[in-house]
Amino acid sequence: METNNQKEPENADSEKPTEPSPSASEELSSKAVAAYEWWDNLATFHPNDPLWLGGVKILVRVIGILVLLALSPLIILGFMFAFLAVA
Repeated sequence: METNNQKEPENADSEKPTEPSPSASEELSSKAVAAYEWWDNLATFHPNDPLWLGGVKILVRVIGILVLLALSPLIILGFMFAFLAVA
């Protein structure tokens, strides 16, 4: 019977490359992508959806547009303050 006399190095785990933890911007980006995909999936029309569900999805899209329109003046104001603070 043959035996394997080779030993693995004691620090074998430390030699393996570890993936760096994601930065704050990558985490924020992944959360934004996940939120967009959830919203898009919620409002996407599918051929097997009943008629009433299509109406609800149209309402969801209208609410999303209204929310974005309501936020846009605040975002523009925030950009203006940011540019004033930097200048």
